[in-house]
Amino acid sequence: MRRMRALLLALLLTALFCCGCGEDENVIKGAGHSFSYCLVGNPDTLDPQLAENASAKTVLANLFEGLLTLDAAGSLQNGVAESYTVSDDMLHYSFTLRKDSYWYDAYAENSAFGKDAKKTVTAQDFVFAFRRLFDPQYSSPNAEAFSCLKNAREIMAQRLAPSNIGVEAKSDYELEFTLERPDTGFLMLLTSPAAMPCSQEYFENSKGRYGLDEASVIGNGSFAMSRWLYDPYGKYNVVQLVRNPLNHEVRRIFPTELNLYIEESDADAAAIFTEGNAECYVTTQNSLVGRSEYQAEGSYSITLGLIANPDSHFADANVRSAMALTLDRGRFPADDQDIRRASGILPPGITMLNKSCRELIADAAFQNYDPPEADRLYHKAMRKLRISELEEGKVLVCAGMMDYTILAEVLDLWRDELDLHFSIEEVTEPEYESRLASGDYALALYAVTGAYHDAPSVFENVISDSRLHCAEAASVRTLLEQAAAVPNLTDCVELYRQAEEAILSDNCFIPLFYKQRYLICKQGVSDVVFNPFSGQVQFSEAKFYQ
Repeated sequence: MRRMRALLLALLLTALFCCGCGEDENVIKGAGHSFSYCLVGNPDTLDPQLAENASAKTVLANLFEGLLTLDAAGSLQNGVAESYTVSDDMLHYSFTLRKDSYWYDAYAENSAFGKDAKKTVTAQDFVFAFRRLFDPQYSSPNAEAFSCLKNAREIMAQRLAPSNIGVEAKSDYELEFTLERPDTGFLMLLTSPAAMPCSQEYFENSKGRYGLDEASVIGNGSFAMSRWLYDPYGKYNVVQLVRNPLNHEVRRIFPTELNLYIEESDADAAAIFTEGNAECYVTTQNSLVGRSEYQAEGSYSITLGLIANPDSHFADANVRSAMALTLDRGRFPADDQDIRRASGILPPGITMLNKSCRELIADAAFQNYDPPEADRLYHKAMRKLRISELEEGKVLVCAGMMDYTILAEVLDLWRDELDLHFSIEEVTEPEYESRLASGDYALALYAVTGAYHDAPSVFENVISDSRLHCAEAASVRTLLEQAAAVPNLTDCVELYRQAEEAILSDNCFIPLFYKQRYLICKQGVSDVVFNPFSGQVQFSEAKFYQ
C-alpha cells in the first residue's frame, strides 16, 4: 500500500501514452519499460539555473538537454549542438544548433508548448538562460562556475547589466560564447544543469512559479513533466516524467516514463530498491555489490577526510597540522574494493587523457609523516590554547558512508602518536546534515567530490565549501585559471598538483580514503547513464530485459 496511489497513476499514464503513440515497443528488445528510481529528498527547484540539490539535478538531467552531454564514460557528446568550433585563442565558442530539438509540455498538452506546436529550441533560449543565470535578482548559486564568460565579473559586481554577458545568438540556430580568459573546462561546464536552455515565453507565462510546481516546468530533453507530488508529511511523494514524443521521433527514447519516488534518506531508497519497487539505486554503500540478483558499477569519485568545527580546539592550525603529520598511511588497513588510502584531494576517478589523475599526480607527493614535528606543533598549540591536553574527541560520521572499523584503526594512530583519543559517533543521514549545519560536532568525516570527471569541478567544490574554510581559496582559483589556459597537459597537471598542495597546506581537510559510489541495478537493466560524481542517472537509452 506504500505506493499504491503513485503506481496506479503511473500505470494509467503509461496506458494512455502507449495507446496514443501506437508503437510496438517490442520491436527493440528491452524498450517500452516504465522505470522507477528513488530520489533522496525533494528537488529544491526544477529551475536549471537555480537548482542545487542532487535530486533536482537528476530530474533535470532527464527533463533537459544542453548543447553538449556526457556519455557513460564521461566523454562529451553533441546534444542540442549539431557542431561547434573553438577559436585558436580559445576565447570564442561557436555552436550550430539542431533544428529538431523540441520543447514539450505534457502537463498542459494543448498549450502553446504541446505536441502539435512543435516549438524548437533556439539560440535565444540559451541566451535568455545565461542572462537569468547572472541576473542579480535571482542570486543563482551556479553563476560563479561560469565566471570565465566575458563581463561575468562585472555583472556579478552589478557594474554591468546581465544582457552584457558573453553569450550571443547570431541567428535562430547559431550561438556564440565569448570568454574573458581561456578555459579548457568550458565545454564540460556546458553539460551542467545551469547551462540548460530556458524559454523566455514559457518563463514569463509561469508568473514567478517557474520550476516550483508541476504546472510550471517544461523541458527539451528525453522526458517531460507529468506529475510532481510532494507533501513533507505524506507517503506518496513522486516526480513522474513521460517520454517527450517530439524528441522521441528524432532520437529514440526507450522508456515510456520514469517514476521518481521521493524518499527522506538513503536507507529509505535502499528499502524501496531491495523490495523490488525500483530498477536502480545509487549509493556509497557496497553491501549489495556482488549479489547475484544485482549488477553494479562503481567509481572512486569521492574523497573522505576529516574537517574540524571552526569553534573547537581541533580547528587550531597547529593541532590540524600535528594530526596530519602523524598519519602514517603505511599503517592504514590495506586497500579493498570499496576504499583506498588517500593523501590527495582528487579522487582516482578524475581522468586526464584517459588516465586516472592519481597516475599522473602520485599520492606520495603529499605524504608528510613527521612525528617529531607533529609533537612540537601539538605542544605549541597547547600553550597557545592554554590547556594541558585536548579533550577526548568524537568523530561525527554518516551511517553507511563506509566500514567504520577501518576508520577506527586509523584513529588509533593519533592515540599512539599524540595521545589523542577519539570515538566514532554514527548518526542517520538527516541528523548528520543537521549537526553539520548547526555546528554540533568537533570533528566530522566529510566527503568531497565534483560534478563530473574533471579536476576543476572538485577543486571548485572544495574552495567554495563554507564548511571547509579553505584559507588558500584565492591562490587555488588563480592556479585553476592558469591551468585552464594552458594547452599542454604536463603543465596543467603540475598546476593541479600545486592546487592540491595549496589546499592541503592548512589542513582544512585531512584526506583519509578514496571511496566508490555505485549504481546498483536489477539484472536485465542496461544502458542507464550514471555520473558517479554528481550521482545523476539518465534514462533516455535505458532498457529492461525481462
